[in-house]
Amino acid sequence: MAVITYLLPAVALATTAVAQRCSASATFTVTQSADASQIASCTTYSGSIAIPTDLTDTPDGNGHTSLSIDGVEKIEGNVTIDNAGTLSSLSFADLKSITGLQLGGLQLLSELSMPQIQNVSQMNLTALPALQQFSFGGSGVTQARSILITNTGLSSLQGLDQLETVDSFNVNNNQALQNISLQVSSIKNAINIAANDGFQSGLTTSFPMLQTAMNMTFRNCSSVSLPSLANVSQYLGFYGNTMESFAAPNLTTVGGLVFVDNTELTNISIPNLTSVNGSCQIANNTMLKEVDGLQELSIIAASLDFNGNFTDVQLPALSQVRGAFNLQTSAEFDCSAFDAAKKSKGIIKGNYVCSGSQAKPGGAGTKPSGTSSGSKASSTSAAGHLDFNLPLMLGAASLVSGLFQMIF
Repeated sequence: MAVITYLLPAVALATTAVAQRCSASATFTVTQSADASQIASCTTYSGSIAIPTDLTDTPDGNGHTSLSIDGVEKIEGNVTIDNAGTLSSLSFADLKSITGLQLGGLQLLSELSMPQIQNVSQMNLTALPALQQFSFGGSGVTQARSILITNTGLSSLQGLDQLETVDSFNVNNNQALQNISLQVSSIKNAINIAANDGFQSGLTTSFPMLQTAMNMTFRNCSSVSLPSLANVSQYLGFYGNTMESFAAPNLTTVGGLVFVDNTELTNISIPNLTSVNGSCQIANNTMLKEVDGLQELSIIAASLDFNGNFTDVQLPALSQVRGAFNLQTSAEFDCSAFDAAKKSKGIIKGNYVCSGSQAKPGGAGTKPSGTSSGSKASSTSAAGHLDFNLPLMLGAASLVSGLFQMIF
């Protein structure tokens, strides 16, 4: 009994010590591997961890240092490492979940090993030029809230490619990155992919399961695949890409639609798109001669702004453009269908410009060089196509004729 009397307080003290070691309100600073060993017995560590600029571990013959944080399976806090100039290898052997991982300015970091990782609420990787790949085991990260990857040496995102959920995904200025492929079905906030040049061969991008998103921006991509995309609540934008075609066979509604400066683009196919709840802009896509892949587009809630080299624009289902309408092209162009849509059908509500044979076709707010807003048709001119409900128009004409007969 006396032994138990003495043991119980000792056990309580040991438990308290472990609890204190595994939870901290202040940031725990790790300057060497021995510091990390202090939390190795913690399955869950509640608190943030920082690795300072100057690690005190002895560098190897190349001036490189390594750091391992083992034992911990869950970190309820952030791990932050900025400008640790000698750090070349970082390992979390047992880590499965972490609130935030922020690595920046690590010029020598070439290995990031997290063989058990599954959940990262926020991951910011910036200025890691020596990091060419992740060392993530299994399926890698499957759950995330926000991911930012910029200015790294990564050539692929293997280890993130099985992501099931993510709110924001921003990958930019990774010059060696050649492919992005994610399995997410929805993105609550934004996708931004820009300036990942794939050693100038171009970045291929694929989201085969993605159905809904808020904002999506693609720049400098050689291909973009969105076969399941059905709805984008705000903007879907393509700027300065080298893709030759774009297809979104299941897209029906979008907040705004933009194709600008895609120099190789020859075809846009969004056959089931019915409404653009903002502006629709197709501008300065040098190789795009025909805009004929928006056959079901009915409502543009703001403005339509098309300018470029196209010879044909087909919008057979168009019933409303609530803002301005600007269509300028360097080719000969018959604007008569759109003239009628403005003047007699009330389809176009705002300011109206339609003009072909322009030396410098301009965007919304610019005036064409000619004196007429619409180019006259000729035997060789291309045309704008806008179909109307002919039976309804004939019925209205019959009604008017009947009224005249009753009066006279």
